[in-house]
Amino acid sequence: MSKDLLATREFNPDAAETIVFLHSSNTAGWMWGEQVPAFDDHHLLVPDLPGYGDNNDREWLSLADSADHVARLIERRAAGGTAHIVGLSLGSSVALELARRHPERVTTLFLASANIAKPGRALVWGGRALLTLWNSPGYWNATGRSYGLAGEDLDLFVKTGAGIRKQTAQRVLAEVTRGVSPDALTAVSAPLVAIAGGKDAAFISRDSLRLLAEILPNARTAIAPGLHHQWNIEDVPLFNAAVREWLTSRSLAGGLEPGPVGAATGR
Repeated sequence: MSKDLLATREFNPDAAETIVFLHSSNTAGWMWGEQVPAFDDHHLLVPDLPGYGDNNDREWLSLADSADHVARLIERRAAGGTAHIVGLSLGSSVALELARRHPERVTTLFLASANIAKPGRALVWGGRALLTLWNSPGYWNATGRSYGLAGEDLDLFVKTGAGIRKQTAQRVLAEVTRGVSPDALTAVSAPLVAIAGGKDAAFISRDSLRLLAEILPNARTAIAPGLHHQWNIEDVPLFNAAVREWLTSRSLAGGLEPGPVGAATGR
């Protein structure tokens, strides 16, 4: 792969449609290990974002810069130069920026645990305080457990989290805690579904979905009941079914609860 492209794992290159999986802020592309085999009928691109995993030597600059990197990857490597985008947390933020800046590269958006609403001041200050513990194994253990991770998944989360530079985390936190502006959301035209874990933070599971439904009434929203932030690992069958149902019929999978309703649709 060209050196100007993000280091990316690629699967099923002869398939007719491409899915790009974008990871969360405390992981890297490895977090999609349970999704890759479930979508062997699609061409898959699983990049590490700048500052993460195999792209740790690339400086994280901004959501816009990362979105531009992903757009270049899609243009060069995706089937027909366009892709379905599946993002979780930070990956959802990059996905929205990608859809806003490069709409011609995005077929649909599947946003999990999306940070759209601005969190309260206490949560922002709490996030900054936790960064002082960034290099502590105890921090990574506690964070992973709060996501509902256990066993080998938790061990891998703790092991790989230490490779993320504190400077990267500080820059990401500063940007995503601003929330997504209404103007940025209204610029997104791709079909979109946003799903949050029912036990995620309220500004994600309640406020972000409500804001999205108000501004983009044609978007679909849903809750994955009883699940936390990293729910693609916590409940693999439900997550995979949700992605599959969205790709095939633009509908919600069984096991999900409807989220806030867009005023224009009455759904």
